[in-house]
Amino acid sequence: MSGQISEQPLPQADMQAGVQSASRVLSRHRTSLSLVLFAVAMVALAIVEGLMLRSNTADHAAEMRIILAAGARWAAFVPAAHAIAVCFSAMVAVPVIAILLGVILAVTRSVGQMLRGLAMAALPMAVIGLIKTIVDRPRPSTARGVLMPDPSFPSGHTACSVVVVSLALFMLQVIDARIKGSRRLAGLSAGDSRTPAIAADSAIPQSPVVWRGVRAVLTVVLIIVPFVVAFSRVVYGVHYPTDVGTSLVLTPVLTWCVYRLCEPMR
Repeated sequence: MSGQISEQPLPQADMQAGVQSASRVLSRHRTSLSLVLFAVAMVALAIVEGLMLRSNTADHAAEMRIILAAGARWAAFVPAAHAIAVCFSAMVAVPVIAILLGVILAVTRSVGQMLRGLAMAALPMAVIGLIKTIVDRPRPSTARGVLMPDPSFPSGHTACSVVVVSLALFMLQVIDARIKGSRRLAGLSAGDSRTPAIAADSAIPQSPVVWRGVRAVLTVVLIIVPFVVAFSRVVYGVHYPTDVGTSLVLTPVLTWCVYRLCEPMR
């Protein structure tokens, strides 16, 4: 009799767990749909903006004045702008992205997280390429701009820098999670008299303050990088300010949406 009484609450517990699980799945689907709609709306706005800019001669003249003034004012920066262009070209950026993905895989030991990073890199760049094709805005009529074979809007180099920075920030995030997990595990083991304390991992900073400082500095430096790249593209005379400005706004949005959409279920 006692055994039968103890089994009665189990169906209710299973039902509650099922309801909670279904609620989480439904909430996840709503969030995913919202993210997709938001990303699509931003892409549509970018396309409309690009088509308007392509046909507006007044905006073209105003932006050309900015480009020429920036090139004259920052002429000494042109060699650096050329170096930046090489650094964020596909020839260099693709290996860098591969290295970042390799680090994410090594730290998380999760193919899913590595694929999440790959999607964060590939999907935004594919969308930027699609917008370039649709808008087909000519390059600025400068000595270097007329030599560029692909359309101007939006800036691919600026978008690439945002993607690389986003992956680097993702890498810092997973490293931070690994460090916290290792310290927590070491603390639990040291407090358990039946389990020997785990030896300190030489690859993990022993001072939380030092790691937080290093991560903060790297984060600030990384965030600055896309703005430097955007500025260099205007000074170099191969992009309009609105080209780089659109990439600075749209690419982080797309990367963040992919990051959230690929977030593992909890």
